[in-house]
Parts: sequence; C-alpha cells; structure tokens
Amino acid sequence: MKLSRRDKVVTVILVVIILILIYIMQCHWRNRFGDRGEAKPVGTVEYKYHQVQRKYSDRMLWEDVETKSAIYAYDWVMTKDKSDARITLNNGMKVDMDPESMVEIDETRDGVGLTLRDGTIRADTRGSKNGSITAADGTKIDLSGADAQITTDGKNVSVDVKEGNATLKSHDKESKVGAGEIGNLSSSGFTKEKTSIVLKSPAVGAVQESAATPVQFAFDAPPGSEDCKISLSGNKTKRLLAVKGGARSEKLGDGTYKWRVTCSLKGQTVSSPTGTFRVRPGQNFALLSPAPGQVVYANQTEGLALRWRSNGPVKAELSRSADFSAPVKTADTSGQSLAVPNLKPGKYYWRVSPAGDKNQALSSSFTVSDKGELLAQSDEKNGKKPKTDKNEKPENLRITARSESKFIIEPDAKTAPVRIAWTPVNKKMQYRVRISESKDFSEELASRDVSGKGQATLPLGPGTYYYRVDMRKAAGTRPLASTIPQKITVTQKKLPPPPRVKSVQAE
Repeated sequence: MKLSRRDKVVTVILVVIILILIYIMQCHWRNRFGDRGEAKPVGTVEYKYHQVQRKYSDRMLWEDVETKSAIYAYDWVMTKDKSDARITLNNGMKVDMDPESMVEIDETRDGVGLTLRDGTIRADTRGSKNGSITAADGTKIDLSGADAQITTDGKNVSVDVKEGNATLKSHDKESKVGAGEIGNLSSSGFTKEKTSIVLKSPAVGAVQESAATPVQFAFDAPPGSEDCKISLSGNKTKRLLAVKGGARSEKLGDGTYKWRVTCSLKGQTVSSPTGTFRVRPGQNFALLSPAPGQVVYANQTEGLALRWRSNGPVKAELSRSADFSAPVKTADTSGQSLAVPNLKPGKYYWRVSPAGDKNQALSSSFTVSDKGELLAQSDEKNGKKPKTDKNEKPENLRITARSESKFIIEPDAKTAPVRIAWTPVNKKMQYRVRISESKDFSEELASRDVSGKGQATLPLGPGTYYYRVDMRKAAGTRPLASTIPQKITVTQKKLPPPPRVKSVQAE
C-alpha cells in the first residue's frame, strides 16, 4: 500500500507531537521524581512515638522514619496506631499528625503545602503567617497566621480554628472561619458554629503516661450553662459522659482520644472545640536484644539491630571496648532500635542511656562469630521423618520441632497446655524451648529448659505466638542448632448460650 503525500505529512506531524509529549513527560518526571541526591528537601519529619512511616514519591514501599528525616515534594507520611509525628516545612509551617493519619507533601505555585488524605492534623502557620492544606475531597484550606485542627474521613471536613483564620474553598464556594469557630463541610454544604466553652484539661496533644491514673477533665462554660456532657471517642469506642461543676475524672485505657463539651444555655446549645489527648501505658527502660552474652553468627549480621524499650529520646552506643573509648556507632534517637549491620567477628559492648543522663545507662555485650549458624531442617513433609544419625558430630547435627498450630482454652481455664515436641539427638544434649510474640524473638515471653527428653508443655493464654527450640551441649551456652520459628495461635473456647426453657404458664 502506497501512502499519499498527505498521509506522509500527517504521519510526520503525529510523530513530532508524540516526541514533544515524551520530552515534556521526561522533564516533568525528572522535576518530580529526579535523583534524590539532586533534589532539595522541603522540610523534615520528626518521629515522636511508636511507629511512623514515609514513602518516597518514586518508590512503592513504606519505610520507618528516623528522627528528623528530610522530606521532599510528593513524599507521603503515615502514622500508625498510637503513633504521632511532626512535619516542619521550610516555609515555617508546622503540622502535628495524630495516630492513623496520612498526608502527602505538595508543591504548588504558592510554595509547599500538604494534602490530608485521612485522619487529623494540627497545622500551625503563626510562624509562617500562611499555609495551604488540601483535604482528600479536594477542599482547599488556606491558613493565615492560624493554629487549626483539621479532620477528614475522605468525605467530610472539619476545621477547628483556635487562632488566626482559615478560608475553605470547594466547588467555587468559599467560607471563612475565624478564631473560636468550627467550619464543617459535608455533602449538605458549609456549616459554621461558635465555640464558647473553653477546654482546660487535658490540654491539646497532652500525653498521660499511665493508664492506671484517671484522666481529669476540666472546662470553662459560660455562666448559666447546664446539662453539660462530654462526647468522648477513641480506643474504638464512643461514649457520652454527664458532667456537673465543669469537671470529671474517668479511667481510660491505652489509646488516643478526642473529646468535646456541649451544654445548654438559655434553650440553645453551646459547644467547645475538639480536644485531643493520649493515654499510654508506663514503659520500663530495658535492653531487649541481643541478649547478654549472645553469640551472633556470621550469617545473621546483615540485618542485625540493637533493640531496647524506652520512653523518650535516648543515646545508643556500640563499641569494641568495655569503656566505650572507641565507639563503632553512636546515635541520638527517639526510636527503640539501632541498625548495626555487617559487624566483623569479635566481642562488642553496647549501652543505652536516657538523653542527657548517663547515670541511668544500661549496658550489655554480645559476640559476633566468624562461623555461620547451623539452621534447622524443614519440618516433616509428606509424613516422612528426617533421618538423624546419633553418631554424627554435634556441629553437624540438625533438629526439627513440631506442634499443633491451634490450641483451645477451655471455658473454665485461663491457659491452654501447649505441647511442643522434637526428636532428641542423645541424652547428653540440652534443649531450650523459647516462646515469643515476634518472629525475630526480640523479646522472649516464656521458655523451658529440657534435658534428654524430646517434648515440653508450656501454659499460654489467648494470643498468637512463635516458638523455636535451641540445642546445646550440657555444659554449654552456645546453640549448636535451632529449629525454624513456627507460628501457633491460642483461643478461648466460648460456651453456647443456655437453652431456653418454657415456663409452666407458657405451656
């Protein structure tokens, strides 16, 4: 088929247009997803508690946030349950993220802003004078010298302004919300209400470190207010608390809570802004892993990390000398782990101390072996038992463990007897059954030492656990072999409801 002159011209024009579009797309891609080494940070994200994750714009996977990590345009930040974080942008705007919230860093003509995909944030533009927040439904919230709390569930938006003012724009409609007002946007349109009740305690963002202590609620309502109630939500529950005298105490479990007060005044309802606070269990300061004196094998060092339990910022140190005169690695962090991969063979000392207080430092030591750990064989497959030579040298031995995957606790009991069995090599060997709630056994929940025998029974309450069996010589501490960690679940059996018996009158 021979193309006409006109067809050729049209084809050339289409090819040129396609090439131009490809070039424009490449320029846009380099501008947005270019080499991160060349990109300039637009701010920082600070880990505050538990687990906060960030996803780079050019990556698919989420990763944990280190203290004061740089963030770039189009990055995503997400807080997990019972977590919180602070984002500080270069333009001066500060954003505190509540648990289970997600934001995306935006780059607009007016500078850098945020898109709130889900959850609650508190934006402070008093240092930057202005800032821009976009809700998941496209509503734009312009803040001017404001301190405001913004909440969205993807459909509805609530803006609680404490200082300054906010302008809400949606579908060519605009509403201004001033200090002491709450602006709400839903499918029915804009609504606005004044807040004449002042929340005193708990303060916004307050953290109560012990769940054993009742939370003290206090507020100031206009004179003549009556029938006051606290609307409390959090920890997957909602409740309404009656209040007399502007104060009430309530014992609450671990979690994040939102509360608001409404009262009746001369036949009308007056309300307060929404307050947020957290209740957290008291945490003990302790070193978790590696355990004191533990031998870390050469093939386990790639993902090695120091793990501890703490509350607040700490200083972690790793050294080859007991006096820490030559540190291998140090870090100031609010997290509870420090990655120390690919350490060379030898003995190491490590310690963790609360920030600014070395007197409370906890220290431990471990050894990195130049040999690899002898990993366990797979569990029995197709009903065939693995062959074990009892005359085999200890360093060449294998061990495998087996157990039911599910256990049931009887209705009148608190624990179930969990039986774990293995094939004993000989009577001279010692075995240690270890139970943990994590697959990496960073914190051991229960253990049992056994000599000569090939089974052990441990009482466990409801939950999901992992178990493994270590084998060692009778007088030794170093495991010669370990089984592959395996998962078991323990559930409580429920009694059926009692049968319904008809009364004599009904018959």
